[in-house]
Amino acid sequence: MDWLNVAEAIKTSAGVVAVITAFLAYAQYRRSVRTKRAEWLASLHEKFFETDRYAQIRRVLDYRSEPEYSELARAVAAGEHHPLADDLFRYLNFFELLAGLRLLGQITNEEILGLFDYDLTLVAQHRFITDCLKPQGFERLFNLLSNVRLLAIH
Repeated sequence: MDWLNVAEAIKTSAGVVAVITAFLAYAQYRRSVRTKRAEWLASLHEKFFETDRYAQIRRVLDYRSEPEYSELARAVAAGEHHPLADDLFRYLNFFELLAGLRLLGQITNEEILGLFDYDLTLVAQHRFITDCLKPQGFERLFNLLSNVRLLAIH
């Protein structure tokens, strides 16, 4: 028996096993990352949609219910305090966070639109909101809306 050939065969087999193991470990890692990302996106969805935190402002913007809608538009345009304006700015802060995460490469346009397209479209439909984004410090949100073509830059 040629021990040199046996040793060489064992060394070659160990190398093949190491390469296969590395590939399988990488595949498992990728699956784990995708699973964690899906859980994180589901958590964002839950925090936004399954609590009442933004329900009132979404209703006012969606249905333009009066007199709330006119009061909100006037307060935002004038820079005056109003409880609904506070709710609106909390609502916009959520999207500013998403826009910041997008710039960091933590979330994609497709993921943002997949979860929040309706609400971002809703924000972009109200001129008094889009006019206040940059002056109120929501530059990243303004850029996000422009980038995903929800907002005609004015």
